[in-house]
Amino acid sequence: MACVTETFIYRASIGPEPGKTYSGAEGVRAGIAEMRAIDAGRIPVVTDQNIHGNRGYYRWIYRWPSTGVVADEVGCDWIQFRDGLLDSKDAYRKVRQHPTVPALRHPTTPAAAPSPGAPVTARLANAGDAEALLQLMERLAEFEGYKADFRVTTKELLARGLAASQGQEFRAFVADCAAGGLSGYAVVQEIPFTFDLRPTLVLKELFVAAADRSRGVGTALMEAVITYARRRGCGRLRWLVLPGNDAAKRFYERFGGAIDSAWENWVLNPSLNSASAHVSAEESVDGDPAAVASRKCADE
Repeated sequence: MACVTETFIYRASIGPEPGKTYSGAEGVRAGIAEMRAIDAGRIPVVTDQNIHGNRGYYRWIYRWPSTGVVADEVGCDWIQFRDGLLDSKDAYRKVRQHPTVPALRHPTTPAAAPSPGAPVTARLANAGDAEALLQLMERLAEFEGYKADFRVTTKELLARGLAASQGQEFRAFVADCAAGGLSGYAVVQEIPFTFDLRPTLVLKELFVAAADRSRGVGTALMEAVITYARRRGCGRLRWLVLPGNDAAKRFYERFGGAIDSAWENWVLNPSLNSASAHVSAEESVDGDPAAVASRKCADE
């Protein structure tokens, strides 16, 4: 937020009339994240802009394509500068709907929950799913025994992926629950390339709420992950399973998954105790045993 003043005010085009207001660098940062979440999936186009002195404007269109609905949201932002920095922004928008399509549902309106008998589908998570997604993550942390070390928050979920415009650290797929909220989720992270110059997709977490199991939720999530891996051109999909979770093993075998017997899973705590730090310092001298021996002699 280096381009705005400390007293910057952002009056958004959505929210309680005449629009939600954000102030200060952190408030504006949160406001921008909220607006990006609301407008996720749309195609933005700036139609024209003009700056004269310390004032300016730019006009834009958000095209919102979806099944059976095509509408444009036309907007205009009035901006004011002070000392070369943005000092305020007033945003306005209106819907210009194509006359032959059904009425537009505004994205801030919660989506209708699927009926209990409807087929289960998985979708890419967005910022509006942050709170419900965190609740499921906490349940998984309890199940797998690391709840005491769990540090994820909704703010981190938004900043690291759900509301990030670029450089997302993860992707999440979710399945909606008939009673509202989410019935399950899957989180993936991508390793850009390895030996074959193809990405590796890591299935970091897959969890289904107890009340929604045996309904096909896990299958829908896993199929969404596999489809995503194929579209990304990944060479492989990897994940970990708790040794005693036989039900999960049987589930993954249905998709062709198998234990990777060629490798062992090793881990080193990044906090590094003093003994391991000492070893690391010794072995960091170009990997040369003679150099390590020389250092030991010098230490003695």
